[in-house]
Amino acid sequence: MSNSKKRRILPNSSAYLIGISLLYVFIQLITASNYPVFRDEFYYIDCANNLSFGYVDHPPLSIYILAIWKSIFGDSLISIRVLPALSGALLIFLCGMLTESLGGNRPAQILAAISVFCIPAYWVMNSFYSMNSFDILIWAAMFYLLIRIINTENEKLWVVFGIISGMGLMNKISVGYLGLGIFAAMMLTRERKWYLNKFFWLGGVIAVFMFIPYVIWNMQNEFATLEFIRNASEFKNAGIGPIGFAKEQLLLAGPLNFLIWFTGVAALLFSVKLKPYSVIALVYIIIFIFLALSNSKPYYLVPAYPVLLSSGVVFITEFLEKKKMGIMKPVIGVLLILSMSVLLPAVIPVLSPQETSAYLKTIGLMPESGEKQVIGKLPQYFADRFGWKEMTSKAAGVYNSLGDEEKKHAAIYVQNYGEAGAINYYGKNFNLPQALCGHNNHFLWKPGIDSLTTLIIIGGKIEDHLKVFEEVSQVDIIESEFSMPYESGLAVFLTRKPKKPLKDIWNSVKKYI
Repeated sequence: MSNSKKRRILPNSSAYLIGISLLYVFIQLITASNYPVFRDEFYYIDCANNLSFGYVDHPPLSIYILAIWKSIFGDSLISIRVLPALSGALLIFLCGMLTESLGGNRPAQILAAISVFCIPAYWVMNSFYSMNSFDILIWAAMFYLLIRIINTENEKLWVVFGIISGMGLMNKISVGYLGLGIFAAMMLTRERKWYLNKFFWLGGVIAVFMFIPYVIWNMQNEFATLEFIRNASEFKNAGIGPIGFAKEQLLLAGPLNFLIWFTGVAALLFSVKLKPYSVIALVYIIIFIFLALSNSKPYYLVPAYPVLLSSGVVFITEFLEKKKMGIMKPVIGVLLILSMSVLLPAVIPVLSPQETSAYLKTIGLMPESGEKQVIGKLPQYFADRFGWKEMTSKAAGVYNSLGDEEKKHAAIYVQNYGEAGAINYYGKNFNLPQALCGHNNHFLWKPGIDSLTTLIIIGGKIEDHLKVFEEVSQVDIIESEFSMPYESGLAVFLTRKPKKPLKDIWNSVKKYI
């Protein structure tokens, strides 16, 4: 290896990788405003307005990033979609770096970037703001550092690895699966030598230390996150079993990409060139088994695929070159792009809701929600962008029909964080108060609950509301064609005269799930 090659930081395909990355950002942002704000985005904005060291269902890093971003650029639909699009672009570039670190040449780097470009799940997850965009990027960075450590035996890189791991844990705790998977897989390879290295353990200490604020927050809030995980596993996540979990991986990464990443796993285990990195394949297998057996959502595993695609592409391109079949490399790239072109309207809002629904029926593809919920005309990642404006408008109509004095002691109560976030986001145009909700972190916020005597309640049953209020009347109903079915047909109730102070019954509405 030449000295110039050793000193090079960026891959020799950088210009191509930047081009692919920019195309990705362009497509994401040009379609971003076609559909409204996504359910989870409302919640993230609410969390960013209530900064803390922790939240019931996630650590705080993505929230602080959003808080800083929106303080500068605002929280418009396009503004909050920029960061996930850029995160996806960085992932594509990083995949090129991963491929080069595994010994892939320029065509391999480009093909690997195209493979990541063509992962359907990433188009979905990078089309709206959430911690998942950063999670995928952090997994790829951790794998890249692991490969660099194997290549250079630079022990001090474990410190950087620890810092990235700590950031990952403070973004999404599932990074812990990766950390534990790497630790366990090392035991089965020659990389176990690092167990005796002080920098390896220093990196681990740094990661744990960075995670401590979230642990302290949980200690102060009755370990809310553990309750959330337990409830989600038991009552929310659909039990699809190991076989169903495996089938979902084929769809999430794309059918053609399956051939590449599966080849990557095999090559890491058995090929002469890639076997030094066999720890990566073992990490994937260990995490796969754990997630498949623990009733986890299938998409929890998708951050593992960039490094597997890079491995597969390195093996495939070298095989094709040895067999004098180099022409097949661009053919594979074209086939990946064509297959993604067919799937693109199914994963980002290219078409209208009506056209998307018809298109999904035409191609016979309606993704599962991964939860115990009925799907409507659109898959959940589309459906959860509809119905919120209608709901807010109905609630505003009732609220603004109240007299000025009653408004001072009135609030809007909703059933979940999506409804609460929508009221808070769109309700600014109607001068609505902050929504009340018992779902996840909204339970902890409970703004102005002590003096309330009137509630506008979205959803629920009248008989349940009569147990709490002397006066209950249904005043409207919310209909939305393309929302999730459980967000349409909701009754709007006007309730007055609570039978006891609402603060005395607040604990009964807690819902961590």
